[in-house]
Amino acid sequence: MIGCGCKICKANLGEFTNELILTGEPPNKVLLELEKQGLTVSKKLLKKHLAAFEIDYPIDNWDSVEIDCKPVTVNLNDINFDEYNFDINQPESIIAYLQKLNLKVYLNQMKITLQVQQDVIDGKAPNVPTEVLRNLAIAYEILNKSTGMNVRVNQQEALKVVESLGFTIQNQSFLPYKNVQNNSESETD
Repeated sequence: MIGCGCKICKANLGEFTNELILTGEPPNKVLLELEKQGLTVSKKLLKKHLAAFEIDYPIDNWDSVEIDCKPVTVNLNDINFDEYNFDINQPESIIAYLQKLNLKVYLNQMKITLQVQQDVIDGKAPNVPTEVLRNLAIAYEILNKSTGMNVRVNQQEALKVVESLGFTIQNQSFLPYKNVQNNSESETD
C-alpha cells in the first residue's frame, strides 16, 4: 500500500499533494491541481490525507473572502415617482406595476433554471444546483403573493369540480370565474 491508503495516495499523488501544501498552496488550488492530474477529491478527503501525514490543514483564504458590505439607505420621502409608470394617487396602478415587476423577476429566474437544466441534459453540468431551484421557488412565491395567482387558479378548479358533480354555486361574489365552464349536464335530465 502506498502512503496512507486514501484515494490520493492510491493515485500516487500523495507526495505531490503534501509538497503543494507544505510550499503554501491553499487547499482549493491543491484540489484544482489534483483535478488537472485526473483525480477529483473533496476537501474532507484532503484533510484526512494531510492528517495521516501529520500536516496541518491550512486556512483556505478562498473560503474567507472579505466582502465590504455597506448598508443601503433609502429615504422614502426622496423617491422620484416620475421614473415609474404609475400614478401614486391610484393604488391599483402601483399594484399592477409591482405585479408586472414580480412577473418579470419570475420569468427571468425561469430562464436561468431552464438554461441550467439544459446544461445538465447536454452534459455540460453534473446537476442542477439547489440554489437555482431555491431561487425559482422564491421568485414564484413572491409572484404568487403579489398576484394571489394560486388562490384564483385553485378556486376556479374547485368550482369546476363542484359544478361537474351537478351542483350549482349560489354565491359567486368572492372571485370572478368567468373562464370556468361547466361542460357537464345534470344526470336527471
